Amino acid sequence: MAARRIMVGYIELTEEESQELYEQVSKDKELDGYDGLQSLMEDFDSRIIEPEAKPLADVLDAEEAPTEEKTKGIRFIEIFNKLEEDSRYRIQSSNQD
Repeated sequence: MAARRIMVGYIELTEEESQELYEQVSKDKELDGYDGLQSLMEDFDSRIIEPEAKPLADVLDAEEAPTEEKTKGIRFIEIFNKLEEDSRYRIQSSNQD
């Protein structure tokens, strides 16, 4: 079964993201391949969770804080049922520009 791109809300997942979502959802629900996953995702929505960058100098006294490299962090996609309380899924976004 070849991976394909799944659409969740306004976000079209990459093949890698679709594969990760398929693996997570198949643990909770019985799926009939990627067509079954896409059909299930008609009731779901998604949002991007951006990494929160909080420098240590803001948390600690500015003199105590060590110098640190700026990192972009990891962006996630959260997938949730928009119609009823159901399982939530969080997958790592492959687009980390």
